[in-house]
Amino acid sequence: MSEMSRGESRDLFSHCPSGCVCGVRELVARQAEQGERSADEVDATEMRSLLVAVRDGYETVRSDPRLVVRRHAATSRYDKAERHLNRMRTTLAEGQVEAAAAKVAEAERSADESTEPRRPRWLRLVRWPTVIGIGFFDVWYFSQVFRFLTSQTGDATSGGMAKVYAMLETLVAVVPGLVLAIVIAASADLLLRPLRAWKAAAFRKPEPIGEGEKVSRGRRLLRGLGAIGRWFLRLVWWLLPVLFVLFVLSVIAIWSALRAKYSTAPPNGYPQPSVILLILLLALGTIVVKMLADDDVADKISAARRRLNWQRRRYRLFAYQADRLIGAYDSAWRDLRTLRDDLVGLLRIKMLSAWEGFILRVRSLHRMAGNVTAAPWPTGDDRPHPHQEFEGVPQPALELGPLLEICRLIDERHPDRLRTLKRDIDDEYARQVGGRLLTVVEPPAIEAA
Repeated sequence: MSEMSRGESRDLFSHCPSGCVCGVRELVARQAEQGERSADEVDATEMRSLLVAVRDGYETVRSDPRLVVRRHAATSRYDKAERHLNRMRTTLAEGQVEAAAAKVAEAERSADESTEPRRPRWLRLVRWPTVIGIGFFDVWYFSQVFRFLTSQTGDATSGGMAKVYAMLETLVAVVPGLVLAIVIAASADLLLRPLRAWKAAAFRKPEPIGEGEKVSRGRRLLRGLGAIGRWFLRLVWWLLPVLFVLFVLSVIAIWSALRAKYSTAPPNGYPQPSVILLILLLALGTIVVKMLADDDVADKISAARRRLNWQRRRYRLFAYQADRLIGAYDSAWRDLRTLRDDLVGLLRIKMLSAWEGFILRVRSLHRMAGNVTAAPWPTGDDRPHPHQEFEGVPQPALELGPLLEICRLIDERHPDRLRTLKRDIDDEYARQVGGRLLTVVEPPAIEAA
């Protein structure tokens, strides 16, 4: 530069007070003595300021308390979601859903091939409420009877333990009623066995006689007696429901007559035979309802569908929990990525501050270096990381420090990896419910974002 430019440079410090120790005056004077240099050349003083910016940025990142907290939150949520998905995959690998679906298909196929008459659905729906209702009645009715029987020992009114004995008698008196209700339900299943054998014997057809086969008189006599026996069994079989209906109508008629005779409860109670017949009708009616509602084919279908519905509800619960865990990790992952972008931007601001606050300021004073041109922003890379700020001007690389691990977690543990795994598990569940063969689902490999 000319002497005039040097004089202009020196005049820039005319306003500085005496005793200024900022060092800028000496830097400008030294550069004036050294002469001009290219803009892409960075001297020791400028490089020192850049290195200070790198160190300051590293210390800021390293001491940021948010790094540990958010990294731990994201890692723990990812591990929790992955463990849950692995448990879902293991459950499907056990084949419970597939087995339940196969049972339903087999039961429905057997029902289509069965020739047995089917019971009305309403009858199968009311059988257990009927058994439970008569159970409550037995508990209420017979608990009073047995409490009266146990209180005859005198223990209920002896000493200071009267309340304890009374409580024990009340609890013990309930047991016979429960036992009677269970016995009534079991009696229906017990009677079904001989009744089925009776029906099979009554409606069994004799073996046909072959064409041209000679039959002895003894065999003819046996065949005739067998036909008479089967006819008698069939007659009794068809008379059973008629007798039961007559018994029901008789009990109703007896109690209708008693109600017409007594407008209020008789002082000496109702006649014992009528009460006995009523209690017997309730118990026998419950047994009959339980027997008539028996349908092996429908029961097998219902049991198979219950198992499949249980597996479906279980899987839906697991899927709901998995979606929530994936959503929680997605939120933590986004918080971690936001923190990474924030800290990387802070590192860049540290470097820009060294250029703006010192290097470019000194260069604008001594005017011995050319102008610098901002480097174009790189395209095709969405990951934030420090870039070269000016074309052709070397600068030290920024030290990311703990951000390297954060960047690795963000790239390798993208939420889409968990979503893809969840989608594959859902597809496997749909295949098992549809009756297809099981295929083991392996976790997909997700490339770094």
